[in-house]
Amino acid sequence: MIILALATSIDALAIGIAFASLKVNIVPAVLLIGVTTFAFSCLGVKIGNVFGEKYKTTAEFAGGVILILLGVKILIEHLVY
Repeated sequence: MIILALATSIDALAIGIAFASLKVNIVPAVLLIGVTTFAFSCLGVKIGNVFGEKYKTTAEFAGGVILILLGVKILIEHLVY
């Protein structure tokens, strides 16, 4: 999480520098970014909730199978090499 927070901060710094160098009007840009982020976050939560309810057991099973297969792959790689 710390690495992701650092990456987000660097990204925000780069955008701030770009906005300043391009002389962008900050208020409309921030409002557009904020509204878009909020809308997509709400949409993602809603879609996740619908799919989570509908495919809960299938998704749990698929996730378990994928984790087991990854573990077997890593084990084989370490035993062979």
